[in-house]
Amino acid sequence: MKKNSILTVDNLKVNFYTYEGIVEALDGVNLNLMPGETLGVVGETGCGKSVTGLSIMKLVPPPGRIEEGKVIFNIKNRTLNVLELEERILRKIRGRLISMVFQDPRSALNPVYTVGDQIMEVLLHHRRKTLIKRIIDQLDKKIKEGKAGFLEKFYKKMLTIMMEDPKSDIIELTSKIPFLRGYKRLLKEEAKKEAINMLRLMRIPDPERVVDMYPHELSGGMAQRVVIAMALACNPEILIADEPTTNLDVTVQLQILYLIKRLREEFSSSIIYITHDMGVIAEMCDRVAVMYAGSIVELADVIELFKNPLHPYTRGLLESIPRPGQPFKSIPGTVPSLINPPKGCRFHERCPYAMEICNREKPKFVEVKKNHFVQCFLYQSKSSKD
Repeated sequence: MKKNSILTVDNLKVNFYTYEGIVEALDGVNLNLMPGETLGVVGETGCGKSVTGLSIMKLVPPPGRIEEGKVIFNIKNRTLNVLELEERILRKIRGRLISMVFQDPRSALNPVYTVGDQIMEVLLHHRRKTLIKRIIDQLDKKIKEGKAGFLEKFYKKMLTIMMEDPKSDIIELTSKIPFLRGYKRLLKEEAKKEAINMLRLMRIPDPERVVDMYPHELSGGMAQRVVIAMALACNPEILIADEPTTNLDVTVQLQILYLIKRLREEFSSSIIYITHDMGVIAEMCDRVAVMYAGSIVELADVIELFKNPLHPYTRGLLESIPRPGQPFKSIPGTVPSLINPPKGCRFHERCPYAMEICNREKPKFVEVKKNHFVQCFLYQSKSSKD
C-alpha cells in the first residue's frame, strides 16, 4: 500500500447475523485513499461496496457487526483508528472530517424539516465557532462605528461565552428569556445564510426559495444536490459517495458527476466513489478497487486497470460492457451466497483459470506491478520487481 494515505482500511471483516445464517459481507477488505484523489469502488450488486462505506464511518446497521480489521485516518497530523473510538468522538468526526452521500436522497432527508433546517443542523453542530466569530466581527464593527445599543453589546458578550462553553449556566438562563435570547436568533440567521451559500454552490436555482422547501417538494436531482450540500457543509477531508446518481435521469446524472468533480477541486476533498458503472469509473476516478463477494480482488490506477486488467473477474467485467458490432459477453454462473460462500477464492466457481489450490486457500493481496495489487493465485509468485 502507498505511504502517506489519508485513509487506510486493513483486513476489514463484517458479518450480518440473520435468521437464515451468518452473512460474511466483508472478508478482509484492504484499500487506501490518498489526499486529493478519487478512489472508485466497483462491483456487482451485493458485493459489499455500500457496507465498506458504512464500515469506514462505523455505521454498520444491526444485525451487522465489524468483526476485525482497522480503519485508520491520517488527518491533520492525527492518526485515528475509527473502530476503536467512542461514539461521542465519532459524532465529532462524522460530517466534519468525513461525510457520506447515500444513494437514495429521500431516505437521507427528514421529511418533516425544511432543507435549510437540515443543512443548518450540520453547520450549528460542527461549525458553530466559525459562525459565532463572524457575528462577533459584525457586532464589533457596529460598536466601533457607534451604531450598537445595549442589546448588541449584550449579544456580543453572550456569543463570546457561547463560543467557549455553549452549555454554561448563563447561556442556559438567558436562552429562556425571550427579551435576551436574540443572540441565538442571530446565530440561526448566520447559519441560514451559509446554508443558502451551500445551495448556491450546488448550482441550485433560486436557493433563497429552496432553503425553505421540504424534501417532498424537490425533484430527484435537487434532493441529491441538497444531500451533497449537507455532506460538504463542513468541508470534510473525505467524502464517500455511495452511487449518488443511481435513481436519476441520465442528464441529471451527468450534472451530478460534474458537480462532484468540480467540488473536489474547490474543497480539496478526497473521494471514495462507489458505483457499479465502469463508464463512471473511467470518467471520475484516479484509482479503482474492484470488489467481488466481499473482497477487493484488484486495485490499480484507472488507466492501468482498463489497459491491463489482471484478475479474471476484472477482465470479465470489462468484457461484459456492450460494444457496437460485437457479441455480448457475460460472466458465467451467479454471485455466490455470502451465507455459505465458497471456500478458498470466492470467484473460483466462475473462473476459467481456476486451479486446485483455488478451492482450498484464499489468495493473498499482492503487489504485482508498481501500485497494482491483485488477489489471485495466477500472480502469487510475481512481485512488483518483475
